[in-house]
Amino acid sequence: MPRFLSTENKNAFAARLSKYVRETKLQRCLVVFHGGEPLLAGVDSIVELATLLRESVGDAATVDVALQTNGLLLTEHALELLESADISVSLSLDGPQQVNDLHRTTRKGRSSFDRVFAAYKRLQKRPKVFAGVIAVIDPKTSPETLFEFFTQQQPSKLDFLLPDAHHDRPPPGREEDPDLYLNWLISAFDLWFDKYPHMPVRTFEGLLDVLSGLPSPTDAFGLGDLSLITIETDGSYHDLDVLKVVGQDATRLIGAVGDTEIADVAASAAVAAHRSKLHKDGLCETCRSCVVVEICGGGSLPHRYGDGHFDNPTIYCREWLALIQHARRRVEQSLGESVQAEQERQAFSVDYRFFELAERAGPIMDFLYSEARKEERANLIDALNLLGDHDDAVRALLELNAEKFDEIAMYPGAIAWQRTLRTTAAGRALHAVDGAPLTADPTYLNFLTEEKANASIGLCVAEDDPWLRAPFGSAIVFEPDAILRGAMTVVTEALSIVEAWRPELYVEMRRICRAIQFVRDPLALPDKIVSFSDNTVPGALFVSVVQDAGFIDPYDLADSLIHEHRHQKLYLLERVSSMVEATDVSVVSPWREDLRPPSGLLHAVFVFVELRRYWLHVRERGPSRMKQRAISQLAETDANLETAFKTLSHCPLTPAGRELVAVLDAARRQVDAVAA
Repeated sequence: MPRFLSTENKNAFAARLSKYVRETKLQRCLVVFHGGEPLLAGVDSIVELATLLRESVGDAATVDVALQTNGLLLTEHALELLESADISVSLSLDGPQQVNDLHRTTRKGRSSFDRVFAAYKRLQKRPKVFAGVIAVIDPKTSPETLFEFFTQQQPSKLDFLLPDAHHDRPPPGREEDPDLYLNWLISAFDLWFDKYPHMPVRTFEGLLDVLSGLPSPTDAFGLGDLSLITIETDGSYHDLDVLKVVGQDATRLIGAVGDTEIADVAASAAVAAHRSKLHKDGLCETCRSCVVVEICGGGSLPHRYGDGHFDNPTIYCREWLALIQHARRRVEQSLGESVQAEQERQAFSVDYRFFELAERAGPIMDFLYSEARKEERANLIDALNLLGDHDDAVRALLELNAEKFDEIAMYPGAIAWQRTLRTTAAGRALHAVDGAPLTADPTYLNFLTEEKANASIGLCVAEDDPWLRAPFGSAIVFEPDAILRGAMTVVTEALSIVEAWRPELYVEMRRICRAIQFVRDPLALPDKIVSFSDNTVPGALFVSVVQDAGFIDPYDLADSLIHEHRHQKLYLLERVSSMVEATDVSVVSPWREDLRPPSGLLHAVFVFVELRRYWLHVRERGPSRMKQRAISQLAETDANLETAFKTLSHCPLTPAGRELVAVLDAARRQVDAVAA
């Protein structure tokens, strides 16, 4: 093919298009400059052709013009001209640099990311013409990596494309791992559905459209029609350009712009043959009898090719079948949960003045804990039912009385284990904080039956439970057994401090917190006090007990335990009532260096309102050694809360979230009788 469309062919195309829209009475048509890389033709040439087409068509129809580019030539000047000419631009960007460089380097093998990302930033400043991003999936890259990157960039539209492949040229890597793309798609869908629904992912939105009975906006799903013709640089007419993956002449249609009308091409036998493959009657027998044929539609035509014909299921048949069935289950489950949640919200109302304060929260916490117990009981039963090869261990648990079974179901390690087992069984990969893959070993049932089934499950301190630690991999260091005796003494003292100050808070902590683990951050300064909670292991508190060369002060450990308990308390509430609207907004938290989601800031405020009460108590009633520490803590807490409440006032909170924030704001403004 010649490098560029000649002037004669440009003029001929303009004339053919003008005639075609008038004959067919089209009101709108779209011309896309594709490639290769269309900007190699020069932005001036593209703008001139767009102008020629619109002038030729005149008032007969609106001519939308779009451009697909790799961004390397997308300068500020080029964008000015494209925007002035009302030409929308889509950018090819596979992800962050390490991802994009896998397949999009320069001819010399160098990274092109900096130039492409600079083009992306320039496009962001021109939302009028920025049509979105196309990213080709490489399953070696985790979906989380892509979502984290793109949610920060906030493209107007994002399209995840499977690699072009067919039965004679299977997708890369799938022969070695048959479930490679299947696991990736399901994991990506769940991430989008659960965590990133604000991301406009065309692939998944199209799937939900078809599941809902709407037409699909993408040819990856759904039966449809052929609506485009390609014009090559020699002026010849061609079919869908991606069909070139099946052979050199696979796309060739009749004629060229210099000698053939568009209407004749649209009515040609080759186009009719393509069209027939987009209707159910034109699919292969396997597809016609498939339970998801009305949704899948046989898949994209190029992906069906094999042995010289298209009468095959798509090469991605297993992937689409699994994804469609999984997405349908998730939608049905979500709809059912939405109805149930709405019914529960109507039946259950929270007075947040009572919930926030342990002395008044008893009935509310009874309800929240009961709801969590029902959910985790059902989850553990589902997990055990997946283990048909481990009948003895499964039976031992299932034969426990209901009260003991529920105790185990609410144990943090059991929750982390069964969630991992159920997630991986559904075809989704899970990773620890350090990136290592997580798998749920059935032998953990032996730990549950031997250590938990025959003993009362109270507050388990520093227990050697692998599933209290597995979700964090090597990112967290757990203290060795050598320090346990001294550490246990400090824990006992810290809990006694809480009990003596506020017995009801102590009871609340002992009820919903089931485990304490001793941790250390090897990257932190020796005097730094570390603690955290993670909803992956609900009910577990992770705290440091060593500071400098000795053990932490019991009053500081009491602070950490109260801190992490408050996170757990709010986690329970969030199971039944959303506090923050779905959003990709990140905000400044005065307690953190990194930006946080509004939910994270709300958690911090919920924690530090309680800790303010604690340090007021320590200032007034604590030992003299802690007095100055309490004064400093209160000054810092008051300043941070002032900033945090101002930020929350601009966050997308739900009505329940706003009500809780108002209660917290009132609480921090007074020296409560409980605090005194």
